[in-house]
Amino acid sequence: MATDDDRITADDHLLFLINGVGLAWAALDALMGWGAWSAYVCVGVTSLLYLAHVTWRGRDILKNLLVFGLVGGLTELAADHWLVSITRTLSYERWGPFLVDSPAYMPMSWAGILLSMGFFGWVIARKHGLARGTLAATAITGVYVPVYEALAHYAGWWTYSGCPMWGVVPWYIIIGEALIGAALCPLVMGVVHRSSRWVAAAAGVVAGLWIWAAYFIAMRLT
Repeated sequence: MATDDDRITADDHLLFLINGVGLAWAALDALMGWGAWSAYVCVGVTSLLYLAHVTWRGRDILKNLLVFGLVGGLTELAADHWLVSITRTLSYERWGPFLVDSPAYMPMSWAGILLSMGFFGWVIARKHGLARGTLAATAITGVYVPVYEALAHYAGWWTYSGCPMWGVVPWYIIIGEALIGAALCPLVMGVVHRSSRWVAAAAGVVAGLWIWAAYFIAMRLT
């Protein structure tokens, strides 16, 4: 008989398709040149899909992962402030409301990334062990997010400058995203096994702070 965890991993691959929706929207915007307003629409649509999915499934694991992602996304505002106002390597298109130095959609954008990429690593780890799950989360985050960053540049959502680049994406972003992915699997395993909203929130704070630390380390390396 399938356990609750088995049913979740079997039924919730839709989470990964939501990332595909966001990537496709960013690509379409880059082609059509809609501008920064469509970033709010993109994140708004994908966020509603995440919330609808978690509500539909009604699993505590997914609810805890949503808390983890939301708290991580809010904590990440500190990393954005550092990139925008301290290093001055990141510049957002000034459209719509901002939270500190970030567009108001950014916490939800990061929540989706942390939730889905962490969930992906956990799925692999359950079947193949923590090392392979961590490697999988590192690889997918290190590829998906830089591709999204490149599309965001051409869509006119934000740009980078004043640092070593590979095309339109900084090397510190490419390396930093991989480092972020490396921490997601252990964090998500802790969230899943503890089944506590407080543990999920604490893990989210750690994830948000690690985003800043990962960028700092990657910037020093490059």
